[in-house]
Amino acid sequence: MNDNWDFEYRPRRLRTLVIALAVLIVLVHVVWAFVLVQGDTGVTIGIADQLAFVVIGLIFAGVLLTLLRIRVRVGARGVEVRGPLRSRVWDWQDIVGITFPRSGKWPRLELPAYEHVGIWAIQTFDGSEGVEAMGRMRDTVRRYKPSAADPETVADR
Repeated sequence: MNDNWDFEYRPRRLRTLVIALAVLIVLVHVVWAFVLVQGDTGVTIGIADQLAFVVIGLIFAGVLLTLLRIRVRVGARGVEVRGPLRSRVWDWQDIVGITFPRSGKWPRLELPAYEHVGIWAIQTFDGSEGVEAMGRMRDTVRRYKPSAADPETVADR
């Protein structure tokens, strides 16, 4: 964990799945680059075309790998939610609570005016690890803003 954060979590199974899919995408594009030059299809495919197939696979894999950035951190500064493209820290005065809707795939950071932000780092896909992470996150939130850690209080706002 970093210096100012008491809690940090990244999705475990999503990370494994993303890495496996990225490798698969690159392998498929490399194989595709070699298979397309086999036989006589009437289309001329040169080295530049083969290289383009591989580069396109690398680009797709790279875009997919941005999902590895996903995380949530909680500390004295507030709650940081990082997605594939950006990161944002919400101060404690801007946080109403943290909820995990029954039909949701991930918890939500509840903000004023009934706005919310999805916390993609903790997912139902992670099973018991996700449940444990949610509990640890609530315990950490309780230290800084007890009302935000209580789902009943947040639901009644």
